[in-house]
Amino acid sequence: MLKLSNLQFDFGNRDPLFSRVNLEFQAGEFALVCGPTGSGKSTFLRCLNGLSPHFTGGNLAGRIEIDSTDVTGWQPHQLADLVGFVNQQPEGAFVTDTVLEELVYGMEQLGVAETEMKSRLEKLAANLHLTELLDRELTELSGGQQQRVAIAAALSAGQRILVLDEPTSALDPKAAADIIALLHRLATEEGITVLLAEHRLERALPSVDSMVIVHGDGSVTKQLPTEAIREFRLVPPVVELSKRLGLTPPCLTAQDERLKTAVVPAFHASSIEQPKDFVGQAALQLDSISVRYGDSLAVDDVTLSVERGEVLALMGENGSGKTSLLWAIQGSGTRSGGTLTTPWGDTAPMTSEERLCVATLVPQKASDLLFLPTVSAELQDSDRFAKAPETTTASLFQRFAGRVDPSLHPRDLSAGQQLALVLAIQLAKGAGILLLDEPTRGLDYTAKRALAGIITELRDQGKAVIVATHDIEFAAQIATDVVVLESGRVKFAGTPAQVFSVNGLLASEVSQALQVDGLFSMEQLS
Repeated sequence: MLKLSNLQFDFGNRDPLFSRVNLEFQAGEFALVCGPTGSGKSTFLRCLNGLSPHFTGGNLAGRIEIDSTDVTGWQPHQLADLVGFVNQQPEGAFVTDTVLEELVYGMEQLGVAETEMKSRLEKLAANLHLTELLDRELTELSGGQQQRVAIAAALSAGQRILVLDEPTSALDPKAAADIIALLHRLATEEGITVLLAEHRLERALPSVDSMVIVHGDGSVTKQLPTEAIREFRLVPPVVELSKRLGLTPPCLTAQDERLKTAVVPAFHASSIEQPKDFVGQAALQLDSISVRYGDSLAVDDVTLSVERGEVLALMGENGSGKTSLLWAIQGSGTRSGGTLTTPWGDTAPMTSEERLCVATLVPQKASDLLFLPTVSAELQDSDRFAKAPETTTASLFQRFAGRVDPSLHPRDLSAGQQLALVLAIQLAKGAGILLLDEPTRGLDYTAKRALAGIITELRDQGKAVIVATHDIEFAAQIATDVVVLESGRVKFAGTPAQVFSVNGLLASEVSQALQVDGLFSMEQLS
């Protein structure tokens, strides 16, 4: 269905992102595209539908064949009925108001006859469980529902190849599992070739037929999943656990029967605790905070406190109110009721510069905070604003993303690199309260370990950190406390061991694999 011959892509004055790529994908194949943060995964995918180079710029060489037709150099509109594309933030690509309008828009642009349009619409809506949502406003849908609409719209013209760039990165575990199951069904039952870029490999590994690794050194390889995961930087927690237990080939899921019979050495449950020096020192107190948007109540009567040296993981399904609560804490977001207290006062009446010195927030869409023409300019401006020693921000950035050309425009960075840059900029300000909204979105496992290390350092310095995340394994690694939201209210508040253990509300993959209560450090199995 798809054949790449000697494919190469570069941006002119830089080394090729990849070269001499020779790969084939069969009809109905489900391939997982992975690699380090900033390695070129998104560009690789965009070469398949013409967005690179026709939209991004750059130079493409080699040959691309779809169903034995040479499509090298075709424009995106010429490939629109062959390759469906879902980007990292599908809600930003919607062009209509309702689900029905969004699904027929592409068919209208391609001149599909009305009778054929109705037939395709009925089939699409049934296959993707959208029949009951056709008249709904797109803005009213949950994240998982929006992803299903985006996938349906990408397949509306009968495309036989579907390319998706991190479609589950901002979804809760259940919504993400539903999307992966849907993609697997489209491949196996409909014969659609699916290429999925994803950093959370544990979500997709059990379902895919192959893995494409964009290494970041110009090479791109394709292997079976059991072969590809031998590379440590691409190892999710359960795979790492099984390797430490000596299981070959490594386990891909926590349900692998071999984990139940593996010999696990005796070790004690680990816990992440607030440093004793900061116990009792308040950093943030929320009393009956509510956030309302029109008739919709996003946050409902939330009361909680965070002390210095605490790392609070804010969990909950999409739409539970996590992001709204973070912005209410930061002070520039909507707050409809309740009071907020910090040692420096309430954040709402503060100027924007005053807020940045008290509570800094890294939003889900990191690029919203990038304004200058080069990475270097952003780094230098950050040091100046924070009155920090020169290269402070650059050093933080390198810990997350490795070496990156400082002359690049920030908008030319990958989503993961943009997030790493904004994390570095916000961390450099040294605020007493750090708010992170889905901070692992777009980060590979190496970058996540670096972020976990920095959060640990901030905890030990007495900073208060609140992390809104769907990444259970990451939260289990860093959190001293956990609050789970549901429909804007606090559903549960407790320790990580209570929430992430095998019988907890949000059991981690490692806890499920070990089938024992409590949290356990992977290092204890080394």
